[in-house]
Amino acid sequence: MVSNHASVPLPPPWAQRFRSDDLDEVREFVGRMSDQLSRVPNGSGALGFEQFWVNGTSSMAGWLGSRLGMTVRGAVRQPVLHLAGPEGAEYRFGRRSQFTRPRTVTFLPPGWEFTRGRRAGNVLAIAVGEAQLAAEIEARDPGRRGELVLRARCVDLAEHAHTRLIVATKDFALATEPGADPTEMDRTEARLIGAVADLLLVESAAVRGLEIAASRLADVEAWIDAHLEEPISLGRLCVVAGVGERALQKAFEARRGMSPMRFVVERRLVAARRLLTRVDARDDVTHIAVKLGFGHVGRFASQYRQAFGEFPSQSLRRAARTFAGRGNRPMTDFTSTGSVHFLPAFGADSAVSRQG
Repeated sequence: MVSNHASVPLPPPWAQRFRSDDLDEVREFVGRMSDQLSRVPNGSGALGFEQFWVNGTSSMAGWLGSRLGMTVRGAVRQPVLHLAGPEGAEYRFGRRSQFTRPRTVTFLPPGWEFTRGRRAGNVLAIAVGEAQLAAEIEARDPGRRGELVLRARCVDLAEHAHTRLIVATKDFALATEPGADPTEMDRTEARLIGAVADLLLVESAAVRGLEIAASRLADVEAWIDAHLEEPISLGRLCVVAGVGERALQKAFEARRGMSPMRFVVERRLVAARRLLTRVDARDDVTHIAVKLGFGHVGRFASQYRQAFGEFPSQSLRRAARTFAGRGNRPMTDFTSTGSVHFLPAFGADSAVSRQG
């Protein structure tokens, strides 16, 4: 694996490794430890997917790359920071998107669904324990009340700030060497978490005081998932949430990076992909789009491509070919845990594991 930038450290010799050219194998590997919804290569040929990772007590560092660019849709299970990668990678949260530059860092909070499109190349990522990060942030401002909310951010850092994060990650990775002093691991991990906390506080990515608690918003999201084929209005969502429009808008913007109604569209797109990738002779693109409330099939196809990197007709054809190639056996659902215990992943296109 080759670093994209001279200052970015390479994985240490003791790092664990996974490599594959098989897309199904990569999907299964990643899907066992992250909330991956979709992975579509941007081109044809050998994937050359490769990942290295090292584990600390509650934090992890990973290096991942591939010969082909990929469009990935998913969510992380713990706070993740992408520190370095190929220029021009696109991160999309609902309608909002941003393309990365040489010193762009991207923070991904747990539960935020995003689409990431990137060219071939390598990415350096770190994941930190959610409880440890929250404790660090709360300790710096103990007087503030309200539930802590972490928000996604793509930030172009000054050179010194970017270098600080890179150095903290390098020191942490070196401290994971087998037989190293455990106290050094504790120190480097604390510095790494502190550096991430600094970034979030400076960039207003950690806020408090929302009127809607995470548990209530989760109930609203569950209600949306259960009623995707029904008409859903903002007023109806306010009734379900038990709050007014302003409070609901603020909650979704802060916790999911989009409006409530855009969240409904995103969940319908995910539901459409689920249907399109599980072959059913009764379904076609138009039928699925109409069933899920998309009145304009062309607009649906465009939104679907933005979310998943391919048109819905391509998903349907590929699923049909896969289904036929497997002798009409059910398609694999890449969510089983198998016999290996996996820790939460760096992101929808990265993974961290510990043999258990």
